[in-house]
Amino acid sequence: MWYVGLDWADTHHDVEVPYLAGKRVGVRRFAHSHQGLNELKQFVLSIATDPEQLACIVETNHGLLITFLLEAGIPVYPVNPKTANHLRKAAGAKTDQIDAHLLAKLGRLDLGELRRLEPDSAIVQELKTQTRLVNQLTACRKRVLSCCLEAVYQIAAALHAAVFAGVSYA
Repeated sequence: MWYVGLDWADTHHDVEVPYLAGKRVGVRRFAHSHQGLNELKQFVLSIATDPEQLACIVETNHGLLITFLLEAGIPVYPVNPKTANHLRKAAGAKTDQIDAHLLAKLGRLDLGELRRLEPDSAIVQELKTQTRLVNQLTACRKRVLSCCLEAVYQIAAALHAAVFAGVSYA
């Protein structure tokens, strides 16, 4: 079994793959881009002859990275970030490389306690797409409403100024 510690971020992902005896097979950083994710997939799949010999340990259970890994057939085991924080306190520092190392170590020690993610079914994927569309439409509706209210306020202010231009309140 090969344990892949993967620390994800918005712009890049750090990966460490130690061997069973603790020897590092590879430590790499990949950009969070189409090319970077493909390089990450090639790197991880080149380690084992069968993807089922891999266990990718990561601090999240959703998002583009997770979907990409699952679609590539790479087993993914999410870890609660609080668990990783607890391990990090023992290490004494916080870097992406240390996090990747600690996640790989956690996989090697506690894989039996972790839950493997399964790819979403077609209906769940459709539901996620519909939910995303509803959220986008809701945000659009809020922007349009805000613009309309601003226009009404400006018209009301202009009318008030025109109507009461010569009126004194003394």
